[in-house]
Amino acid sequence: MSLPNHIVWRSERNQPVVARVAVAGDFLPAGKLALPANANWRNMAKPIERYFDDVALTFANLECAINSEGLAPRVLCGIGQIVEAHEAALDYLDSIQARIIGLANNHAYDFGAAGIERTRAAIDRRKTNAIGAGHHLDSPPEICLWEGPESIRVGFWSAAKATLDPATRSREGVEPATVERARAACNEMSARHANVRIALLHVGCLRTNRPDPEDVRLMDSIAQCGFDIVAASHSHRISGYREIPGPRGRTSFCFYGLGSLVSGYVADPIEREGLVVVAGLTAAGDLARVELRPILLQENGFGSVPNERASETILNRFRNLSSEIEDASFIRRFYEDVSPGLTQLYLRDVRTAYRQAGARGLARKASRLRLRHLRRLVHKIVR
Repeated sequence: MSLPNHIVWRSERNQPVVARVAVAGDFLPAGKLALPANANWRNMAKPIERYFDDVALTFANLECAINSEGLAPRVLCGIGQIVEAHEAALDYLDSIQARIIGLANNHAYDFGAAGIERTRAAIDRRKTNAIGAGHHLDSPPEICLWEGPESIRVGFWSAAKATLDPATRSREGVEPATVERARAACNEMSARHANVRIALLHVGCLRTNRPDPEDVRLMDSIAQCGFDIVAASHSHRISGYREIPGPRGRTSFCFYGLGSLVSGYVADPIEREGLVVVAGLTAAGDLARVELRPILLQENGFGSVPNERASETILNRFRNLSSEIEDASFIRRFYEDVSPGLTQLYLRDVRTAYRQAGARGLARKASRLRLRHLRRLVHKIVR
């Protein structure tokens, strides 16, 4: 049986593909995941394994701490959860060729620096690469270079805007998704002769399939630093894409929401939809084609290959969202999505922060009310 996919772009030169690299969204093995009796993580990957049979390696975001037993979790300052998983959960990622794991997200430091150390150690034991957290800004951006067959050399970078723990020059943390750091990452990749460059960013907004206009500008700017593919996760929903001119005379592809690969937190049925980007590479290390493979989370929270009807539903939503991004109508619809109940949501966060940590909790909450949040409130009032 053929697998569902959607060809986003194909090179006019029609060169053969000699290797494929996949980029997936959030792997969140916590919350309400239902692991059946006598099942293990490798078993749970079987419904989706065939999606990755022709893939040399997968780049995915691990959105929780691993092996955090005995560590004190951070104090929550609003609505949310502390998430963690046992090292066995990494068996799932092994099964889909996830050889590069991004740690740049809003849960990386749920158990502090010790949690990052344990997570990285668990990943290292599997001869897998972890990037995106655990360094200072005095260090160059952490990248990973994969040397494929023939002349293929692919560089990977993981960074986040949606995080409470960005790295600074005095404190280790999550790699920040900024143009300055993106440019430095591209320079590092050039020095190591990467001919394809991929960025996986943790940006987006919950409760909407439309990207934040501010995030669109950021992702487009990062692509123009020299990345061939820039993909986003965090919203747990799929979004659209667009092609933009790259600085090397090549087209860059921005995917503004990949959704989830596995998640124990599904707030809406639409959050069961996901996307995997697959880049087909030539022997010379050029992009030959870019395709999408839809994901459907089962009731237990684990990914599966959707049937033809469900696949077409996911891909149609992707096409429609891409059209909105192309004609800029997503901007109005984004604010329509996030405005209802926004004031109540922030008041609920404030009450929770006060109950948990008193005045100190309120201060921490206030520090998180960034300019982008105020803009959303203004749009709510004036629209």
